Amino acid sequence: MLEEVSKILHRQAFTWRQRILFLRQLALVLQSGLPLLQAMELLRRRLDKKLQLVCLHLYQLLRHGSSLAEAMEREPSFFPQLTTQLVQAGELSGQLGTVLAELADYYEQQEKLRSFVIKAAIYPLLLLLAAFAVLLFFLLYVLPMLAGVYRDMHMQPSASMELLLGVQQWLVNNPLLLASCLGFIIILSASYGRKAGLWLLKRSWCGNFSGLLYEIRFCKLLALLLDSGLNITIAVRTIATTMAESGFAKMLLLLDSRLQRGGDITASLAGVKGLLSPITLDLVSVGAATGCLPQMLREAASMGQQDLESRITKLREVLAPLLLLIAAGMIAAVVCTVLGPLLELLSALPQ
Repeated sequence: MLEEVSKILHRQAFTWRQRILFLRQLALVLQSGLPLLQAMELLRRRLDKKLQLVCLHLYQLLRHGSSLAEAMEREPSFFPQLTTQLVQAGELSGQLGTVLAELADYYEQQEKLRSFVIKAAIYPLLLLLAAFAVLLFFLLYVLPMLAGVYRDMHMQPSASMELLLGVQQWLVNNPLLLASCLGFIIILSASYGRKAGLWLLKRSWCGNFSGLLYEIRFCKLLALLLDSGLNITIAVRTIATTMAESGFAKMLLLLDSRLQRGGDITASLAGVKGLLSPITLDLVSVGAATGCLPQMLREAASMGQQDLESRITKLREVLAPLLLLIAAGMIAAVVCTVLGPLLELLSALPQ
């Protein structure tokens, strides 16, 4: 039965919203005082079908003597390594419900931030696609009407207009090819548009938003891990394993080695160049000196997130008119090519 449920789960695709819902619901039930097995049984009746499978599998593993962290490790597709490590710390400290609630809050905040960054990344692409749609409409519908006006007035179109008419005729004669090209552009935009936007946000000449994103994540995670009872060295090593960016992970491993050699957190962080901003280092120093390091880390993450959102908003404010200007220039060039000779003729007519 265990293997059957596990195989079914491995074929399922889960969203972060479902993971957050599961963690938050489990935290609420445990904080109400219900034992873990009964809590899992209750969630099996309350959640949707996919999450019911997760609850069933965990329930079966718990019945066979596994701890919750051990049971979660059997389903890495649903429970990331960070979740299982924090749950293990929560079980050891007797604060499982609190840890689960904090985990749900962390993932929810990260999901909101990720959504904000992705929307900012694809915004320029949407503007360019809109400009392309306007240009296509002009070629397919407006240009033929203007060509009719030229014929009625016995005017010879210019070479550039002849070229545009040739493009328009080719598009009309090859509707399937046109549809295929449009579909390819849409698929390409959906597949790589977000990646291209995120790549742009990582460039130093564009503000290096990626570094700030990782700094925010590091501060949030370190505060969460320290509050769960992990020591600073294990917490840093755990964060390093969750970072997809190899450069940032290497800096964290360097920080880990400094801490293992006996360095304090403030000096060790300051010794890893590029890991944290000066203002974050100042907040960490204050937190370490006053015994309020998790609180100061959360404050640094909050300030960093506000700075990130402000900088991305300013970038959008600059990009929007710039891209609109480029698109308007392209359309204006086409319009002038078509209408220029006609306007010259009309102006030459006697009043």
